[in-house]
Amino acid sequence: MKILYSLLMFCFVHQVYADQPRMTFSFKSKNERFELRPCDTIFSDNKLYTDSIYNSVTKNYQKTSYSYPDRYYWGLYDKQTNQKLYTIKNDSLFIEMRTAVISDDGQNIIIIDDFSGAYGIKQFEMVTFYQRDELIKILTLGDLLDSMCSVTYSTSHMRWCSYFGFNDKEEFTIKTYEFYHYTFNKKGILLYRQSDALIGPDDTLADGKIKRIKRNRYQIKIDYCIRGNLKAEEILEVQCKDSAMKKIYGRLYGFLKSRKKALKKEFTRTFLIKNGSLQKPNFAIPIYNSPNHCNRLNSM
Repeated sequence: MKILYSLLMFCFVHQVYADQPRMTFSFKSKNERFELRPCDTIFSDNKLYTDSIYNSVTKNYQKTSYSYPDRYYWGLYDKQTNQKLYTIKNDSLFIEMRTAVISDDGQNIIIIDDFSGAYGIKQFEMVTFYQRDELIKILTLGDLLDSMCSVTYSTSHMRWCSYFGFNDKEEFTIKTYEFYHYTFNKKGILLYRQSDALIGPDDTLADGKIKRIKRNRYQIKIDYCIRGNLKAEEILEVQCKDSAMKKIYGRLYGFLKSRKKALKKEFTRTFLIKNGSLQKPNFAIPIYNSPNHCNRLNSM
């Protein structure tokens, strides 16, 4: 009965669409005292525009519709008095499509592009630090990631971090998809960077094409490296028990008649090298799905 109810609820929830722009028009501090919200609309256009784009394959014109987003100035309000304390006049940030984190004293605002419509390029601005209405620091994706391959893409958005927020000391922390923890002060100065306890400093986390050479021996062609010093296109030959490699392949292997047969097909997986041993990560990892040109972006 519970399963049937869940299915019915899923069918009737029709206002949430996958991969749509995320719009939020109110951000509150952890103590609920301060709220950041639009205070002035500086541009609004409710018109819908239509354009035609020529498709060279079908040799037809395809009509597309678009509109221009509203643009706002944002004000920080004291909810106890409903008084506006100051205004952030950077309308090009499109704060409603990002996430704003507010300190408990209302003096600092940090704006994070954590669900970005952009691609993984080093120069893209991801974190913006404000002290009241003064912009004091900008962090780019290259400041926060060593490799532009360590992001995940959906149809039209990119993610690069798993957590961010103020800690008990009112320091700003970020956990990236490279399994590093960054800690900044309110002015955006890096205090320290440390590896997640799940991955040692000498461990390697990479994605590559795996092919069986013979019993308990495999060849790996590296697609990209998340942690470690492996290079794209580098080829490794490693000793790995066939039983262990089947675990790396995944749970789907072994349900059919091939259960006792060796892995013959080449397959692509994210793998961990720990203490010289190839293994499947025993913790949740993002679905790293960057296109191959992410390696070229790393050298730009």
